[in-house]
Amino acid sequence: SSGINAEWPLRPGMILELLDESLVLFRRLMCWDLQHMIYVKLSVNNEYSTSISPEIHEKILDWNSVDKKLYDHFYKKLQGIISEQDNDFHKEVAMLKKMNADFWRECYSKVLPVFDGNKVGYTLQDTHSDNRTCKILATDDVTQTHIIGLKQFKDTLPPSDILMVRNHMQNLNKHNPAMLKWADVYKVLDPENAAKLRSDL
Repeated sequence: SSGINAEWPLRPGMILELLDESLVLFRRLMCWDLQHMIYVKLSVNNEYSTSISPEIHEKILDWNSVDKKLYDHFYKKLQGIISEQDNDFHKEVAMLKKMNADFWRECYSKVLPVFDGNKVGYTLQDTHSDNRTCKILATDDVTQTHIIGLKQFKDTLPPSDILMVRNHMQNLNKHNPAMLKWADVYKVLDPENAAKLRSDL
């Protein structure tokens, strides 16, 4: 693709402030469809991080000076890569933003109050209450990692581990009803007993 050379994989992959641009660059590198880059925002800056005094802000930068230098270095490099892209790239970034907005509007009816400091929850549109894609994208990475582990090791995991994941998901689901529910996961783990589990929950 235009403006992407063989050195790019060794450069910064993702910068949060330039996430859409980063995702389009990655999509072009991997030759994926743009729809595979759609994402849902599941965390925000908490009140503490947005209300600290200038003095504390300077101290944090001083304490994390090495991290800041790394960030500034790769941010500048990524900006350079983006500046080399053609008009098609910037049209693609705009298209990704529009696709994200359309997806959020189609899937979710409401953004819920922040919980656990910086996490965001959603409610599903009535028309998409069983849409698995909407649920998966509203499910945080930690929960998704637990689910993958359950699927991979379902025959060897002790019941206590399975119970831990179930409790974790049920607690999060109170704040984020749009995410995958335990019953959605159990249908995959144990299809024969899924109906019984749903009644037990």
